[in-house]
Amino acid sequence: MTYFYPVDGPDQETSPYLKQRESGDLIGDALRDSRANGLRFVARFDFSRLPSRFVDAHPEWAYRTADGDVCTADGLTNICPRSDYYEIRAAEILTDFVDRYDVDGLFFNWLQFPEASYRMDYYGPCHCTRCLDAFAREHPSADYPTGPDRDSYGSLVALNRRHLQRLADRFAALLKARRPEAALFLADARVDMVFLETNSPLGGAAHWWAHTPSELASANVIAHPEVPAMVHSAVNVGLPYRLIGEQPAQYTRYVGQALARGARPSAVVIGPPTTEHFAALPAAVPLLQLYQREHAMYGALEPAARVAVVRPRGGSALAALQDRSDFEEYRGLFESLQQAHVPFDVLGAEFMGELVARDVLSRYRVIAMPGGVATDDLSVSVRRYAEQGGAVVLTGDPAAAGTLPAGIRVERTLDGVRELGGRFGVRPDGAFGDRLPVLGTFWAVAGATGDGWFLSDQAPFGPPELTYGNETLTAHPLRFRHRIGEGTIAYLPWTAGVTKRRSGLSSVAGLVTDTVLDLLGDERTVRATISSSVEIVLGRAGGSLVIHLLNHSGGVPERLIDPQPAAGIVHVPGRLLSAQPVATSLTRRARLETALDGPDLAIEVAVTDVEVVRLD
Repeated sequence: MTYFYPVDGPDQETSPYLKQRESGDLIGDALRDSRANGLRFVARFDFSRLPSRFVDAHPEWAYRTADGDVCTADGLTNICPRSDYYEIRAAEILTDFVDRYDVDGLFFNWLQFPEASYRMDYYGPCHCTRCLDAFAREHPSADYPTGPDRDSYGSLVALNRRHLQRLADRFAALLKARRPEAALFLADARVDMVFLETNSPLGGAAHWWAHTPSELASANVIAHPEVPAMVHSAVNVGLPYRLIGEQPAQYTRYVGQALARGARPSAVVIGPPTTEHFAALPAAVPLLQLYQREHAMYGALEPAARVAVVRPRGGSALAALQDRSDFEEYRGLFESLQQAHVPFDVLGAEFMGELVARDVLSRYRVIAMPGGVATDDLSVSVRRYAEQGGAVVLTGDPAAAGTLPAGIRVERTLDGVRELGGRFGVRPDGAFGDRLPVLGTFWAVAGATGDGWFLSDQAPFGPPELTYGNETLTAHPLRFRHRIGEGTIAYLPWTAGVTKRRSGLSSVAGLVTDTVLDLLGDERTVRATISSSVEIVLGRAGGSLVIHLLNHSGGVPERLIDPQPAAGIVHVPGRLLSAQPVATSLTRRARLETALDGPDLAIEVAVTDVEVVRLD
């Protein structure tokens, strides 16, 4: 670490630029200026790496690879969170700091076991003596893993996460003992606030997902409503290019997603805050001002959707690696519902135990879950939810959740183009229209009664190809359902989300959405006649219904550019409204035109990037 206040110690390095300040104390100066301007002051610490010369004097502090090597880059060496540097020295440094400065909060960056570098060089789990001993005590008969491909890897990840939470709790207790009003928040650990980082990297469309702020905020706010969630977005692009400004339109929508899901938006500028080449920050100012004006409303905002989608574990690149998460199926479900204007919440699979304990699942009429996220605990939770009257849409492997009834079995699986090329899904009565491709995997189920959708036989698809007559169907359904207790489980025994993501076909999204809406029935919340690029997020604040509309048009492989303005009608069911509802655009600070459509209210909306409508 480099310190910006006077320190003296064999493992501490003071910034040489402090000599240019009259006080010699940047922290003290900044704290006084913050107080004079009515601002709160949060100090940032990063104990993850130290100048290598300090570690040379304490080699036992180092994070070790399987070969016993240390992990060094940029003249800095990674530190193991089980070392005495974290256990003893970090506590001494924090004690000294909070005794010197009456700060409002502390933020810890990278409190984790750094299995990969910022350049994504993979080091593997730490093999220092303390890590090896801790795992041996917990799992005496298991081999210590060298990476995610080993069976024991999940056990080590769980053990390490418990250790990090213990460290976080210990640091929180230290802080609270001296500064009871100060807040502690960390990346990847939950204390006074949960810190959710949503930066967009450069280097390939596969790494970018436009909805990261929304899903992280939703999953955390729903799981822990008592813990404020901060969606932290940098005005620069990916870390290797940290002095390059983010696309302003994308940044605005990042802030809008955080607000829509009940989280606090956070901006970070690397460099002087007046730096003119960061155009993203001024572009987001109108939304930040809206948040300031409507602070009371956002403080009371709660999710109000009746549909939820289960997200795989892994809120960061490292967490996704550790949990071996595949997000493609989930993202296809997300996109299908978003483009059909079906409001939904996101449930994090890692929080399912807490959601069940607080009976959160009962607030939803329909839960959509990709089969690939199913664990034993998750399967039990979803089955109990259905038995008590809920509706579940399960895509992918129908046996994954352990809910298949007796007499129904997976007969075979078909994978990839070799087995799925030349096939299609169709209704023999032609009621739906387009035939559907099946990409990824199809689980051929025997013993289930389909609802009209079946997979075709395979026809030749290479030249001289068969161009007509390919109408022979198998007995394997694309969709079937069964009752379980008081509820229903609808199965799509194929990777429907993957198919939606890879094909982009609205016909595939239509089947997914139709399945959800059929189960939702009369409990659908809002409908909209507007561009499919507009996402609708529904919430309540006191007696008001709050509708956020996020315009995701203008998407290119790596960024969202300026959106195409969208205008249309949002229909709100009468049962959700007060006796004489008034619709107000909070972004434009103007009353909106409305009309009655039977028992429903039709609201005229226009969305440039983010529109916020409140119904009182």
